Amino acid sequence: MDILLSSFNTVSPILMISGIGWIIARFKKLDEHSIGVLNKIGFNFLVPFLIFNNTMATDFYTDFNPRLIIVSALAIFALMIASWVLFGLTMKDRARRCIFIMGAFRTNYVIYAISIAITMFGQDNVKSAVLLVPVAILCFNFFGIIVLIYHSKKSENVAESIRRTAIDFCKNPQILAAVFGILFSLARIQLPQFLQGGVSLLAGTASPISLLLLGAQLDFKKLTGDIRQVLAICMMRLVIIPAIMIPIMIWLGFRGPDLAALLIMFGAPLAVNCLVMARNYNIDPPFAAQAVMLSTVLSIPSIFIFLTVLTGLGMF
Repeated sequence: MDILLSSFNTVSPILMISGIGWIIARFKKLDEHSIGVLNKIGFNFLVPFLIFNNTMATDFYTDFNPRLIIVSALAIFALMIASWVLFGLTMKDRARRCIFIMGAFRTNYVIYAISIAITMFGQDNVKSAVLLVPVAILCFNFFGIIVLIYHSKKSENVAESIRRTAIDFCKNPQILAAVFGILFSLARIQLPQFLQGGVSLLAGTASPISLLLLGAQLDFKKLTGDIRQVLAICMMRLVIIPAIMIPIMIWLGFRGPDLAALLIMFGAPLAVNCLVMARNYNIDPPFAAQAVMLSTVLSIPSIFIFLTVLTGLGMF
């Protein structure tokens, strides 16, 4: 019973905040335009402040864990290659294939990992989760761009697509935040107190607002079309991949906060950015929206089950 309660307490903040967002939207307090504006503010400002603040606060000289970083980066790359081969052989629809491939390796890590790590281990023991933030941001975006360029239906030639995408990659505020956070940490640069206070306040708003917006965007009436494929991508993202990757991580010796961070890396729902990029590249946005929405809902029970099992096995 204590294990069940502990797991519930871990996922309940995500459930509660997302639920409040859903209620707000159902009472028409937020329309689609407002949600879109807030999503842009979150993506371009609040989440980058969260990434920068946590990355800058990490001491890469003492907390740096090259084994954790290398293993997670290689695992993301392996998932991309394996899913590309698998779905390249089994799916003819290029757009759906692209969403499935991105769904295999790209998760909503930043928002979920920090929240869960704080709940499980406290504010002072989130080093592993924070350490993987730059890895997640860089790998998800870099590999995601490769997949999108290959499957894009846009008429521009490959060279122009690569050039444009490279510019977008370098201008991505979350990538810039991760890079600057690492540089500030390595150079041991301390922000003045008045700046640090503002950065910390903005960073603190990123997770709750992002979770509120996730809940606000849940609309089950939009679950149309081939629901079987939507369920299939959710099953792959939330059950099959973590069920494969977590035992491998345990076999490699990861435990405690390291394993919790890896669980979210491989077990969180599809990243909202999958939908943003699908829209930008015209890669079946309706299907991407349904996959993101349903995987977000189903991630609560799936993460709860994995946390309960792993806690019962003494992994945390």
